[in-house]
Amino acid sequence: MKKLKIFPKTFLYTLSLMLIIVLLSHTLIYFLMPWAYNYQQEKALEADAARLVEQIITAPSEERVNYVTSFAAKWSANANVVYDDFSYHVDLLKEEAAESSPNGKVEVTVIATATEDGLKISLAENPLGGADFFKVEQGFADGAGSITAVVSRQHIEDAVSAVLMILPFTAILCMIISILFALAYSRMFTRPIQQISAATEQMRKLEPDARCPNDTQDEMGMLADNVNSLYQTLLSTIQTLEQEIEKVEAADIQKTNFLRAVSHELKTPVTAVSVMLENMLLGIGRYKDRDTYLARCKELTDRLAQMIKEILDASRAEFAGEQEQTDFLIADALNAVIEPYQIIAKAKGIAFSVDAGEPFAVHFPQGMIEKAISNILANAVSYTKPDGMIHISCKGRQLVIENECTPIPPEHLTHIFEPFYRPDYGRDRAAGGNGLGLYLVATILKSLGISYSFRPSENIKGMSFQIIF
Repeated sequence: MKKLKIFPKTFLYTLSLMLIIVLLSHTLIYFLMPWAYNYQQEKALEADAARLVEQIITAPSEERVNYVTSFAAKWSANANVVYDDFSYHVDLLKEEAAESSPNGKVEVTVIATATEDGLKISLAENPLGGADFFKVEQGFADGAGSITAVVSRQHIEDAVSAVLMILPFTAILCMIISILFALAYSRMFTRPIQQISAATEQMRKLEPDARCPNDTQDEMGMLADNVNSLYQTLLSTIQTLEQEIEKVEAADIQKTNFLRAVSHELKTPVTAVSVMLENMLLGIGRYKDRDTYLARCKELTDRLAQMIKEILDASRAEFAGEQEQTDFLIADALNAVIEPYQIIAKAKGIAFSVDAGEPFAVHFPQGMIEKAISNILANAVSYTKPDGMIHISCKGRQLVIENECTPIPPEHLTHIFEPFYRPDYGRDRAAGGNGLGLYLVATILKSLGISYSFRPSENIKGMSFQIIF
């Protein structure tokens, strides 16, 4: 049984239980029905005999015959009533007994007796064979007479025999009904389980459309709902984990590329300083002019220190989202960093305009937002040609910084946020930055979950940096 599937197992259990009930009920009927029917008839006979006694006592003489005749006719009995001067005998069993009794009388043998309130009912049988009888004896309370009746039990035997005769047929019919019901019940009970099992097999394979059907509101329906909810949560968790894995892999690739770029960028000034110092120590050629080349070494080490500072800023920018966040106005953050770039722009002959628009507040680390805006402004000032313009505006919840310059081609825009990436056109590479400005901006904004874009401006010939808070 342990190896059977749930449908045959449920069918066998249900069918066995129902067959046990059928067999037990038919067995009880077989043994208890004759006793119960005999007991019922005996009680009815007691009641009728007691009623006949009262009727004879209370009725006028001319009506007593009717009562006795009615009693004998009802029970197909031989009745003999003697009361005072009234005596009457009814012999309805005489014809049945005549064939087996030479004198036409019914001879009975007492099997058991029961006496209650002067009424005695004896269970008797015909010694020559045939039906059993009830023998009723009832004396009157004043001793003035008695009632004696012999009642045939043939109708009881016939009724019991008829019922017992159909028991095998009813048992077979009940067994057939039990089999059909067990099949229907097993199918109805196991079908939701089989559906859930099939659905969970699909879920095991992580099929996105897998779902347990639910047509009921009972515990099975609740189970299907719980399984569906659990699977959706699992799929959502797996999707989230896959996204996180992709982010981690992308971050690892980004860090690897960043380290490679850092090592490449640091290698050049370090090598240059090392070569100049070595040549100065050896006094080779022009390097004998130590003051000149010491100044160049100082310049390279200053650039190296600035690059290291920006590299550290870029690494810290990855954790911008973990810093303390406060509510502040974007206009206040812009005003905190804009002044130096206005001075540089004025010195280069660049028109600098600000349209603050409607002030709006945000909830971020203010220092990181200011650093991002500062790097965008530094990039704009560096790339804007003399006599060009820089325009800053706040529209809705957007901060837009536009600068007039040569638009960056699409092939360069795809790499513009990579570390140490510097397009060679429209900008003096030696005088420019080290290519970490926009990388730092992108790192901060991504860490804080802020949307941004950098594309050619639609208003002026140049570039537009948009931050959407």
